Amino acid sequence: MSINGPVLPLYVESLGISVIGWSVLAAAFAVGMFLLEWVWGSLCDRTDRRLLMISSVLCMSVIFALYTLHSLVPLFIVLQLLSGAVGVIIGPTTRVYVTHDSPDKSIGLYASVWWAFHNLGRVVGPLLGTYIAQSWSFEYSFYTSSALSIALAFIIMVSFPSDKKRQRAGNPSSIMRGLKVVLAQRSARLLLLSAVFSFMGLSVMRSFLPLYAAEQIKMSTVDVGVLFASVWGAQLFAMPLLGWVSDRFGKKRTVFLGFVLSSCLFLLYFLVGTSYQLLLVSVAVGVGLSGTSLLLAMVPDVAPNRMYGATVGVYGSFEDLGSITGPLIFGFVWSAFGPVFIFAASSITQLLGAVLILAIEQQRSMHTRSIGESSRRIGVASTSGNTCHGK
Repeated sequence: MSINGPVLPLYVESLGISVIGWSVLAAAFAVGMFLLEWVWGSLCDRTDRRLLMISSVLCMSVIFALYTLHSLVPLFIVLQLLSGAVGVIIGPTTRVYVTHDSPDKSIGLYASVWWAFHNLGRVVGPLLGTYIAQSWSFEYSFYTSSALSIALAFIIMVSFPSDKKRQRAGNPSSIMRGLKVVLAQRSARLLLLSAVFSFMGLSVMRSFLPLYAAEQIKMSTVDVGVLFASVWGAQLFAMPLLGWVSDRFGKKRTVFLGFVLSSCLFLLYFLVGTSYQLLLVSVAVGVGLSGTSLLLAMVPDVAPNRMYGATVGVYGSFEDLGSITGPLIFGFVWSAFGPVFIFAASSITQLLGAVLILAIEQQRSMHTRSIGESSRRIGVASTSGNTCHGK
């Protein structure tokens, strides 16, 4: 997928599509993810995850090839919807493996390591994709993604064990009922909303940073690939470190600091004037956004019993909601106020995410105090009762 990360916006721009048009296409991809990710997550609780993963990558191999047909440009919005709806299957399936199979005391580290390997693909992909696009053509980068998808299907088939025997009993018979159960918890709703703001910030990096680098800083296609590889490479090291820190000092505290840090760092884009400055600021922002991985580690804290897959799927859909609203809002801000103001808007989204994390902290602390007070009252009553019996 990441081979075409910075390539796709540059490709559609070369076809004469405007920034607003690209923002709609980027949002369409996220809409496809949003509509179905929670469904795929629920299916992870009741069907073979390996089969879901193989189906996803084989369908993507076809969709990648279709992007090269210029006659389908008017239908790119449909391809984006399909790409999001089918490609997103990999997200909840692998996340369920991580959140369900990790040791309880190390889930922050395990989730961060998963994100780190996720970002390893983001490091290699942009370098490979932009090199192919500049050396040959944009179309060849899509052909490469298609070929790798077919290879991945074979790898999954021979290396992942079938998990049909690992189905857990007690899941709600209705997927919609499972969705309602998850959303009924206030702590879950706050975490899901924080994921929206987190991915709004990520969307400005994924969808608009390539255009900003190419149009405003005049970076070449390969230079844009190096920029993205550097950002995701920094996260490759930052995420496991943050995971280790969160397991020792608390996930919510670490996530809150990540939101605040990224909110401040986004404002540094107003000082950028050269490609080197853009690289340094983008790497710093990438490190600040590394706390995103810990939101996934917080999912088991709010997941109803025996509903990891459904909760992870719903969580992913709210990430997608951020990826939908982000490009639409930032595309408008780019056109109405100027390109650099998209980073100011991103700073605001991260600050709002920090406020939501604080609300979760307050809720949990209030809950803890109420439990403590109840325990003390029970203790007093128990003591009185024992005294009476003694008399």
